[in-house]
Amino acid sequence: MQLAAELIALDAWIDSETPILYGAVTTGEDWRFGVLERTVKQVTQDITLYRVPENVEQLLRILVAIAQADVGAIAP
Repeated sequence: MQLAAELIALDAWIDSETPILYGAVTTGEDWRFGVLERTVKQVTQDITLYRVPENVEQLLRILVAIAQADVGAIAP
């Protein structure tokens, strides 16, 4: 719920043409990711909870893919 609220707030705040916004919420050890498709106003949240240090490799791959905006590389 927090992730969706933050993505919706970011959508209202950012004045760009970017069609997709990526977001994450974390406690430091637990990470959850989501995507907001701005044109249809749809939030999709990953059901996987990534943990540090257990899933650190997957977590870093996701963060790099988001930074490079390579959506296809985000799948675990």
